[in-house]
Amino acid sequence: MKLKMKKWSMIIILLFVFLFPSFVSADTEDLELNSKAVFLMDNESNKVLYEKNANEKMYPASTTKILTAILALENCKLDDVVTINYDAVISIPDGYSTANLQVGEQFTVEQLLQLLLVHSANDAANVLAYYVGGSLDSFVSMMNTKLSDLNLDNSHFTNTYGKHEENHYTTAHDLAILMQYCMKNEDFRKIAGSASCSIPTTNKYSARSYISTNELLIPESRNYYPYVIAGKTGFTTPAGECLVSMAYKDGLELIAVVLGGETVNRCFC
Repeated sequence: MKLKMKKWSMIIILLFVFLFPSFVSADTEDLELNSKAVFLMDNESNKVLYEKNANEKMYPASTTKILTAILALENCKLDDVVTINYDAVISIPDGYSTANLQVGEQFTVEQLLQLLLVHSANDAANVLAYYVGGSLDSFVSMMNTKLSDLNLDNSHFTNTYGKHEENHYTTAHDLAILMQYCMKNEDFRKIAGSASCSIPTTNKYSARSYISTNELLIPESRNYYPYVIAGKTGFTTPAGECLVSMAYKDGLELIAVVLGGETVNRCFC
């Protein structure tokens, strides 16, 4: 069993090579990862199977959204109807991924969560924050309270979606524990494991569909990995490539976090 777990652990780490080749050096035999921080744990036993700079403070980019999502799930009903307000969408910087939500447009909380976790829509994060907390500042306070409740003392968030700010940081270890907590929620597990989402016609916009930013979840992708059951990607230039994932195979459920991978040119998500 120990040998089997070790082999499976290496498979989980190495799967990141297929999504983000720049994470790993040419010599993979000794698992020399170019990413700045890595953490791999057994979800059932909490045993740490691999780590690199796991407690070093890092920028989380859009992996932030797993905390935004769980707070929405814990404070709303999925069928709650939310109306998009101006302040929520106007503050998203150019270059950051959005779903082009329109002021006055109406969505259910479930649809906003799909846009948040599947498409990585930053405007959806702010909309949920206003709905749950009444203001961005209030919601961010809720985020940090949740981090404190989970004893994630090396994390501090200043926004809802991972915009780069000096005081918005976490660690690979903390993100793994946060993901472990989030995955106890069946609605989170389902949405974060979706390969795509479809939003029907709203009162302001025609129907739209999105493919997940996490290629490990997409069967048509060459990077598809069938054992991954949920995850969240992230990227900004300072944060690099980021990925939080959970995978299951042969009775083992593992959580893996990779932060600070070498960057490529693309939109912030």
